[in-house]
Amino acid sequence: MKKIVKKAIKICVFFAIANLPFITVTQLIGTDTFLDSFENPNYYHCIQGSGISMEPNIKDGNYILLQKSSHPDFYVTEGDVILYFKDNGESVCHRVYHINSIGPMKKYHTMGDNNKLADKPIYESQITGKIVNVIDNNIWNIISMEIWDASIHDFNINALFTNH
Repeated sequence: MKKIVKKAIKICVFFAIANLPFITVTQLIGTDTFLDSFENPNYYHCIQGSGISMEPNIKDGNYILLQKSSHPDFYVTEGDVILYFKDNGESVCHRVYHINSIGPMKKYHTMGDNNKLADKPIYESQITGKIVNVIDNNIWNIISMEIWDASIHDFNINALFTNH
C-alpha cells in the first residue's frame, strides 16, 4: 500500500513540476490569450523589446507578447500599445491615443510614453500587431515563455490538424 501511495505522490509531483511553466504563462498573459494561442499559434510572437520610448511600461530588455495584425479577432482601441512601421521602414512601439475613421479607412495617432510630441498618423497597413502583455526579463519567465512558444509552434497537435 505504501508503494502505491509513494508512486502516486511521485506522479503528482511530476505533473505539478511539468505544468509550472504553463501555469506561469497563464498568469503572465492571461487565460484567454493562452487558450487562443493554441487555436491560433501563428498569430502570436514573443520578442525582446529594445529602446526607451515606452519606458517605464516597457523597459529595455523586457519581453513583449505581440498579437499580429493578421489575427482573425485583431482590433486596436485607444490606449493600446502597437508595433508598426514608419514610412522610412523603422519599427516603432507606441501607444494609440486617438483613432480617426474616414469611411472604412482608419488613421491612428500614436505617441511614445516618454515623448512630448505626437508621431505622424499611421494607417492600418503599417501596423504589425499590438502588445498583449509585457513580461519581465527574469530567468523563470524566459524559460516559461520559451516552453510555451515551443508548445504552440512546434508541438501543437491541434494546429497540425487544422488549416490556417
